[in-house]
Amino acid sequence: MIRRAEGIGADIIEMRLDYLGPGIASSPDMLGKIVKCASTPLIATNRHPKQGGFCRLSEGERIRTLLKAAEAGFTYVDVELTTDGLRDIVSAVKAYGAKAIISFHNFDCTPEIHEMDEVVRAEVNAGADICKVVTMARSLDDSIRCLLFTREISQRTELVCFAMGKYGLLSRILSPLFGASFTYASLGEGLETAPGQLTIDGLREIYRRLGVE
Repeated sequence: MIRRAEGIGADIIEMRLDYLGPGIASSPDMLGKIVKCASTPLIATNRHPKQGGFCRLSEGERIRTLLKAAEAGFTYVDVELTTDGLRDIVSAVKAYGAKAIISFHNFDCTPEIHEMDEVVRAEVNAGADICKVVTMARSLDDSIRCLLFTREISQRTELVCFAMGKYGLLSRILSPLFGASFTYASLGEGLETAPGQLTIDGLREIYRRLGVE
């Protein structure tokens, strides 16, 4: 899957370790093998169920797996804002030479801009190299709110921000044009990890038509 993603032009690849099952914790060498397979920067994500993930490890094992990924050479490690002991975990990630993406997901709605701003401030205070704020769009207005927020906040910090769901499509596509560090796409149909996620081929075709690829 890494080779396929690189072959179709992925600039960065997220590895959803929570999809690999609990065996990932007992096979830390697997993380090193994953890194050796890739010539593209990798994000290690082991998403907690409360933030939309499928991790079945204990919380201690989940965090240890993320630290092992940093040690193995992943470029980025994604840690949820709600994680206990967040600052110490982020410091440990950076000590291994990785960068920290601190993420927050709201699966119910898109908050007001001042609320999203508070989330980003908390992520920055915890040591984020990249702040991530992902919401659920209930209307097209929510997509526009995310884009306006991205344009403003990306001027002072690295940010990934968009809305999920069918009404969030606009924000997914346009967020990099509004200053986001990157956006997410699936490797193919049926491999989406969040509602409204486009395939990388589909997203690149839209960018080609917009003349911004």
